[in-house]
Amino acid sequence: MEFQISIENFEGPMDLLLHLVKETKLDIYEIKMSEIIDKYLDYIHSLQTLNIDISSSFLVMAASLIHLKSKKLIGKVEEDESDEYDITSEEDLKNKIVLYEQYKELTKDFENLHQKREEIHTKLPENLKKYESNYEIFNESGLTSIDLFKALEEVLSRMHYKEPKNTKITRREISVASRKVWIRKKLEEKEKCDFFELFEENTKEYIIATFLAILEMSKESMLKITQENTFDKIWIWRI
Repeated sequence: MEFQISIENFEGPMDLLLHLVKETKLDIYEIKMSEIIDKYLDYIHSLQTLNIDISSSFLVMAASLIHLKSKKLIGKVEEDESDEYDITSEEDLKNKIVLYEQYKELTKDFENLHQKREEIHTKLPENLKKYESNYEIFNESGLTSIDLFKALEEVLSRMHYKEPKNTKITRREISVASRKVWIRKKLEEKEKCDFFELFEENTKEYIIATFLAILEMSKESMLKITQENTFDKIWIWRI
């Protein structure tokens, strides 16, 4: 029997046995283990004939397989508790090969996870207080950013009802700066106005630009946002 494989290609004797099993292209429980044992022993013998150094673990496995084969020849198939060899039967050998294959597949999964983890770069935590802003755009009555976003959602929900029946699509850029100018003029006319008064058009671009303009102007102390009680109107005040 000619072998085209090298002992360095295998991590151990179980790896070689698994290779010999896969060569048959049959389910392991359909294979006669005596054939696999013969292939293993022939392979070890061919290496010895070529004076190739063989790891002791491969020789120990060979001794175990020879012992198992001899037990079959003399018809001694029952397990002996005093048996010094690890492999006690063909069924035991099959189970060990199956278990080794499962461990090997699991190792591949861990290797893939390790490779993915190598692609992740972490950064040590640092103190971000220097980036913290002490400015609070909301009043002490309990108005929060959630309240503002709920108000924005209500503005967006009203868009459908304000849509004209006949529309003509035109492209018009609306900047946050232009909305700030408009809001400032609006607040010059009266001291305060309802939040919804600032949204005269019902396009998404207009609404988003207006909302960002309100936030920026509040941060720049150009206006004040208040709400007396929960669910009350949100008022925009001139400063």
